[in-house]
Amino acid sequence: MIRILSFTLVLVTGVVCLGVYRIAEEARITAAELRETRAAIVQENQSLAVLGAEWARVTQPARIQALAERYLNLNDRPAAELASVSQLPPKFLPQPEDAIRNANAVVPPPGQRPLPGVAHGALPGQAAAPVQTPLHTGT
Repeated sequence: MIRILSFTLVLVTGVVCLGVYRIAEEARITAAELRETRAAIVQENQSLAVLGAEWARVTQPARIQALAERYLNLNDRPAAELASVSQLPPKFLPQPEDAIRNANAVVPPPGQRPLPGVAHGALPGQAAAPVQTPLHTGT
């Protein structure tokens, strides 16, 4: 009975030793990966510092002003100079009062097709206006 117990304890001790070795090896590998990751983070922070300094140099207002003057040909003069408000064009053109009351439309009789190239309701001599139809998408 003692032999079986001793053999079992030796076997359990061997399995525990293998488990501890495996955990120690995983810890060593993880520590190496952690060192590599920390080194990569330090390198990225240094790169960000260099890029930040370069960005600060590129976005200096004096440099942008010089580039704009050299390449864009901008000036500070307004496009149109007005001496008074009366020189502005009128916003709405005056319409005769009876223009809307005397408006009429020509509708072809039922069964007759409109002339080709003439919008519905337009006279044959008038320019064709685009016809808009509502689009039903089903939503």
